[in-house]
Amino acid sequence: MSNYKDLKHKNLVDKGIIGTTLATGTTAQRGSGVGQFRYNTTTGKFEGRNASAFVSIEPTPIVTSIDDTEVDSAGGGNQTFVITGTNFATGDIASFVGADASTFNASTTTVDSVTQITAVVPKVSFLNAQEPYDVKVTSSGGLSGVLDNQINVDNAPTWTTGAGSLGTVEEDATGNHFTLVASDAEGDAVTYAETGGSNITGAGLALSSAGVISGDPTDVGADTTVSFDVRATAGGKTADRSFSLIVANNPLGGVTEVWNSNTSGIASITTANGVSDVTSNIASLTGISGWTGTKLHYLANSGNCGNWYNIVNNMNTSSGGVTVCLWGKTISPNNISRPYETYQVISEYQNFKSNKYEVNTCFSGGDLNIRTLTGNGSWSIDDWHFYCFRYSTGMTSSSQTAKFTTDASNGGALHTQSWTGACGANTAAQSGFMGHDPSGTAGVNTYNWEGYTGGWRVFNADLSDAQVAFVYNSGNGRF
Repeated sequence: MSNYKDLKHKNLVDKGIIGTTLATGTTAQRGSGVGQFRYNTTTGKFEGRNASAFVSIEPTPIVTSIDDTEVDSAGGGNQTFVITGTNFATGDIASFVGADASTFNASTTTVDSVTQITAVVPKVSFLNAQEPYDVKVTSSGGLSGVLDNQINVDNAPTWTTGAGSLGTVEEDATGNHFTLVASDAEGDAVTYAETGGSNITGAGLALSSAGVISGDPTDVGADTTVSFDVRATAGGKTADRSFSLIVANNPLGGVTEVWNSNTSGIASITTANGVSDVTSNIASLTGISGWTGTKLHYLANSGNCGNWYNIVNNMNTSSGGVTVCLWGKTISPNNISRPYETYQVISEYQNFKSNKYEVNTCFSGGDLNIRTLTGNGSWSIDDWHFYCFRYSTGMTSSSQTAKFTTDASNGGALHTQSWTGACGANTAAQSGFMGHDPSGTAGVNTYNWEGYTGGWRVFNADLSDAQVAFVYNSGNGRF
């Protein structure tokens, strides 16, 4: 240019409308002079040289929206977000800013176009306490755009009730049986429903939206396991868990139970006399800890038994039979103990002899050797044993079928001896709790069970062997 010297050190003014063409080139072709201005074909950006390096001239990223605004931080894995905006360029980084200004970058940021970015983030990065999160895009040059309060944490409910068996429901039970519990970190209400079937209602039970399983289950012929899945829902998020329960067959269904010492105790006896409740010492007296629901009673040597006319008077004395079950251990120093006597027809039936393993009976055949009956050569009333006495026709003194059942050892097999015939003429009830007076005055110190007893259950029925075994194995009153 002939006028170059005239242009040197002049301020140029370009009045064209098309544009002024600047120097262009790759990053490798950059110069080193301060103040150089060019277009970098490698980065696609204009840049200028300061005292030490080239600095890109770029627009500020603008974030306008994000496609997903909820994260299940406990769900595991990654979450992919599509961020929409303008001025996005290669090298941009997507990040997320919590309520306390803490920031973490996406695991990967992919610039799809100048208006879209795809960011992948581990779900666990989001904390419920830091919601809502801002969405931020930062350029390689350090410029950033932020969209405030976009992402909230909404986790699925967390189960508190453990999976598996909830327990047992007797077939004749009613009311509420179990309550399922799940919680929601966001405080949303949790509702419950069976999913994948209708096994709960099929068993005659109901599951409320509050998680309560209730009702009178359909009767079963044997213990039956009911398996089902329950879905907990909160804020649109769900969590499923598998459970089961056992509907227990109750062989005693329909049988009248006149008295139960575990539920009634000696308070239901007219006067307890010398009988005391020693349940608080049950662990030391039985050698077994952890028993609940069992009452233990004690009658000292030469103590007076309790009068239970008010109990036997509730029986049907003309039919239905009588069954009495209990656990006992004697302390009688004179070696004569009577585990149970309720009627005159029984009074001579259950008189333990001094050898502690033979029973005096009024039926033909004489004494019953319990060691022979059970096969346990060391059986003794000084040990804890289960006793069951059954009579077929209540207080009738003729054509009576009587059965005596005991265990070979505590927790061992049951053995039964039966007799049929007439026994005694006095049909008056003349016994006491833990004792008997054959002269007809109940509750006096004549023949007593001097020692410990527990788990007394009196039924107005002649229970079957299967029903007796059920009582024995139920654990109610067992030592």
